Formats: sequence, C-alpha cells, structure tokens
Amino acid sequence: MHEDIERILTSELRQVADGVEVPPLPELPSGRPSRFVWPPLLAVAAAVVLIALVVLVGGPSDRGTLPQPAPQPAPQPTEVEQVPTGQPRVPYVLDRVAYVGDDSFPGFDAIDGTSEGWLAVAPPFTWSWGNGGQPDALDVATEQPPVVSPNGEYVAYISTEGEMNGFQTAPDGEGMGLPVPVPVRDDDGVGTRIGAVTDDGWVIASGRGVGVLWRPFDGAEPLDLTRTAPDQVVWRATSAGLVVVDGSDGARDPGDGRVYLADVTADGELVPIADLPSFGIVDVSEEWVAWVPLEQVGGEVATLAEILVRDLSGGREGVLAPPQGWRFVNTDFTFEDDQLLVARVTDGQQERMVRCSPALQECVPLDAP
Repeated sequence: MHEDIERILTSELRQVADGVEVPPLPELPSGRPSRFVWPPLLAVAAAVVLIALVVLVGGPSDRGTLPQPAPQPAPQPTEVEQVPTGQPRVPYVLDRVAYVGDDSFPGFDAIDGTSEGWLAVAPPFTWSWGNGGQPDALDVATEQPPVVSPNGEYVAYISTEGEMNGFQTAPDGEGMGLPVPVPVRDDDGVGTRIGAVTDDGWVIASGRGVGVLWRPFDGAEPLDLTRTAPDQVVWRATSAGLVVVDGSDGARDPGDGRVYLADVTADGELVPIADLPSFGIVDVSEEWVAWVPLEQVGGEVATLAEILVRDLSGGREGVLAPPQGWRFVNTDFTFEDDQLLVARVTDGQQERMVRCSPALQECVPLDAP
C-alpha cells in the first residue's frame, strides 16, 4: 500500500512540476559569480515544493487509496459507583452526643447547621449554638425553635416577648439590629415560627395569618408577606430554596395543600422553582428531594422503614432502605451535597449513621466516630 501511495504522489508531483514555467537562466558573467544570481531559482524550487504540499494536504477528496483516520470514541462520563463510608461532613447527633467535625459535645438530642455555625437542643428545651470550640447557650426565651441558615452563617429567633431578631455566627459577626415585632401566637393559639433564614441573612416569620420578610443587613423595612404572598406558609430554607406550603385552606400541616420549592424576591414575591411532595419530614438539594409522608411520622412512631426520593424534575423516583437489621430514626435527615444524604439508624440497641445515594438507591453504614 505504501508503494502505491508513493507512485501516486510521484506522478502528481511530476505533473505539477511539468506545468511550472521556469525562467531561463541569466547569462553568467565571466568573472566571479555574484551571490545574487540564485534567488530566482530558489524561489521557483520553493514554489514547486509549496504546490506539492498543497496537493498532498488539500488535494481532491476522491483519492480512495489514501487511508482515513479512524474515528475516536466519545469520552464516557464517570459516575460514582459506590457510596463513601467516611464521617458525615455535616454536624450530627448519635446516642445523644453531638459531633461537629473533630469535636463532640454530649447531652444533645438534635443538631442543625454546618461546622461553621450550628444550633443544637438539649432537654427540656434548651438551645445552644456554636461556631468552633465549646457551644454557647442561646440566652433568649423562645416558644418556637430558633433557626440556622443552610450555610450556617445566621441564626434567627422569636422571643417569648414577640421580638424577632438574630445574629451572624462568625466570631466577628454582627447582630441583626433592632428587633422586629411579630405576634407570638394567633387568635387560636397557634405559634408564629421562624419559617426560614436564607443564606443571605433574610429572615421569614411564618404562621397562620402571619408572614414577615425581614432583610436586616440590607437596611430594608420588613415586608408583609400576607400581602405579597397571601396564604403561603414558608416551612424551611434549604440550599436549593424555600420549602413552601400553600395554606389557603387554613391548614398549617405540610401534608395539606400544594407544596413547592421557591425563591423569594426582595419585594416579597415567592417564585416557584419545582413542585414537591406532601411531607412529614423533608430535605431538598439542588438535584433531589427526600421525604417521609406525614401519616408515617405522626403519633408514637419511633422508627421508619424507608425514605422516599425523587429528582426535582420528577423524572426519577426511588426508595431508600436502611441496611438490613436497621431502621431509620424518626428525625430529620440531611443532604451533605447535591447527591448524598446522611441519616441516623437504630437496631433497637445502638445507633449508627448511614449515608445514602438517591441515584443508586443505596444506604451504607458509616465508620464509628
């Protein structure tokens, strides 16, 4: 095959060279030849070589005897094939000990936030917060739980005196300024709660007939959400957005009414992102929603057999089951990132943490702390 290619190229180069008119050589002087006699000849030779290269590289496409490069396979995306078993990357409680990074603090029942800022509760209803080192007591009397933002940078609360306020969790953080008055309870005795603190430090108070958006670090006046987003109850903030329940029927249960993920504008408008299932427990990432229906978590239910999952587009659904012999503890679970969720399980004697992949529909036990 190489001999054929050589023969073809030789023939084509010869034909090209034959067609090039070479000017006659100038008459040489009798004396010493000048160094300027040769450039016209060099230019002609260079032109022949250049034309040959053009023919070789960009010549007719019907020369079937020339080999064509083999097509290269498209790169295949890599996927996680197994769930990692390292320690959770978010704070968690195991056997009433709170673990935050390499630190541990006994005596707590639940914890929420990040290693940069978190809230934890101890019996009977005592709240502490931390941002590294030993936790500090939250020296405010509250009827409803205080709330930490998903990124752990802000804490907000409503005092028993009806004052909504909060602070930054960073060591050099600031308070939120003058408190905002909100009703502690409605006429039926239902308490107003902090529905959400966003990663921007926006605070939302939510209740039946109560809705307030406060942007303390922007210097803005509080907005009445009952006017800009009537009958919408903001349930919690997640890294993907706000979980909102349509409470137009007067319901305060997240199991009633439309449930959806939303953004909130500076003008107090709730902008839907995606519909969510009705829930008793829920968490949402940028990719997935994980939930347990309300009817499965009420009453004296202590453990759960499964957690339901669905991607935000609704195209994929699945069920997360704990490792054999274990059951999920009836408490919150947390997305560590867009793809992985951590939860607490028990076998009736001891507790462990598991990490679950909604995409793989698999949960694996984690190493002991």
